[in-house]
Amino acid sequence: MDSRAVLTALQWEETRLMVSSQGPPVLRRHVLVVDDELAIREVLATFLEQYEFAVRTAPDGASALALLQTEPVDVILVDLQMPGISGLEMAVEVHKTTPHIPMALITATPKAIQLVTLRQAGIRRVFAKPFDLEALVAWLQALPP
Repeated sequence: MDSRAVLTALQWEETRLMVSSQGPPVLRRHVLVVDDELAIREVLATFLEQYEFAVRTAPDGASALALLQTEPVDVILVDLQMPGISGLEMAVEVHKTTPHIPMALITATPKAIQLVTLRQAGIRRVFAKPFDLEALVAWLQALPP
């Protein structure tokens, strides 16, 4: 294994607990961003890291499912329309094995999806593109630990 990959994996694990100067340690949430658009992944990762989230990204549903086999995450943000496995199909697979992980769908067509379908896939929130980054952070921060 490449030494950089080992270092990255260790850094990922070490960031789970942060010490706050104003109180007890704070749990740092791990967010997985799944989107086939590189620009979206980069913007979300950069923005969320400013709010002390540990962010991993995946370019498609298959890569995200593979990553979830080896790395724990606390919340998933997934694009609806991606090549191969759609965001909804990926969410269904995740929800089958780890229904406790909150997931939000990112889509340009939010009204095209039925509420029942979202619930069955374990989707708790839908953010329409272009989305409000502050609303996204507020949702992430409001999730129970």
